[in-house]
Amino acid sequence: MSYENDNLGQTQPSEEGATSSGLPKFQVSADANRTVELPSIALIDAYLRMWRLYTNSRTRSTRGEYWKADLGNAVVGIILLIALILLHNLVFVAIYFLYSLALIVPSLAITIRRLHDTDHSGGWFFIGLVPLVGAIILLVFMVQRSTTGENRYGPPVTSLP
Repeated sequence: MSYENDNLGQTQPSEEGATSSGLPKFQVSADANRTVELPSIALIDAYLRMWRLYTNSRTRSTRGEYWKADLGNAVVGIILLIALILLHNLVFVAIYFLYSLALIVPSLAITIRRLHDTDHSGGWFFIGLVPLVGAIILLVFMVQRSTTGENRYGPPVTSLP
């Protein structure tokens, strides 16, 4: 057995797994340095996948898929809004209104799938209705990393169209 000085200058017996600072050494497993590769998806593919899977809220959606679909919604909405402003046409008012109305269910479904990917229930969507704090909590859930491996909502997304 060897002896070492602690922070107070007193001699203490060193333990087998201790460092010179007196703190235990931690062994790093081989799995700790592995990175999980998540599939990547193009903007247009994520946007179309949101519309294609609007009836499916039981699976998972990756972080990239969610945010790219959200960006696609913003781009289409801005294009329609610019057309509405420039043309002052009642037809574009109707198109913009119908697009916004049609977007409710697919947006809800992809948000629920994203919550499932972070291993949260889809009911957490309603926390967004709480002023200010709810939107921040929902945003935190949306930016979290995907849970690795299978969770209670199924296996992780391994391939995207």
